[in-house]
Amino acid sequence: MSTIAHRNKKSFSPKMKVFLGALSSMAMLCIGVTSAQADTGQKGEIIGEPVGPNASTVSHHHLQPALSYISEWADASGATHFTHCRIENEKFKSYAPPAAPQWIGISPDKIESISYAALPVGYEGSWHHAPSPQWVITLAGKWSVETTDGKRFVQGPGEMQFNDDSNSHPRKDDAHVGHVSKTVGNVPNEQLIIKLKPGTRLHQKGHCVY
Repeated sequence: MSTIAHRNKKSFSPKMKVFLGALSSMAMLCIGVTSAQADTGQKGEIIGEPVGPNASTVSHHHLQPALSYISEWADASGATHFTHCRIENEKFKSYAPPAAPQWIGISPDKIESISYAALPVGYEGSWHHAPSPQWVITLAGKWSVETTDGKRFVQGPGEMQFNDDSNSHPRKDDAHVGHVSKTVGNVPNEQLIIKLKPGTRLHQKGHCVY
């Protein structure tokens, strides 16, 4: 990931503040608010699983809407790959009674920091792995990520990934590690990065890490 620029939220434009507000539900997943954890318990924790033809979570007779992400991971040889995944096991309930019910899921992750990053127009990074497992949510603009298997994905506003390639290392036939990222288009790429604490026990279903 690029060098992280910490910012005061006041520096964002009104349009960006509106967009950040729209992402509040995702922030709840990753911050893990204590009161919600006490109410939902273990049954309220989200799970990640490979994308399939149908969502599987039903709560109070409602079918959970799709919430997708990309899981980037390293295999035993040190090569990196990515998998299209989705978040399941949210609960349809009031987050702050008497507010109307909404979909709520609590992340099992332990958070070390929440940072903002901006990739400038024309940014082309170098091959590297994440400093630790982290969620990256695109706020504005687009960027691409290429893994060592030669595959590439592009994400735009509202899309997210879980980066777990910290164990990537060079191979005999390939010195590349982790991933390489670039901006796409003629506007900067704004990101929200949620870094997990060292030693956090990760959860995994197939190649969907969360």
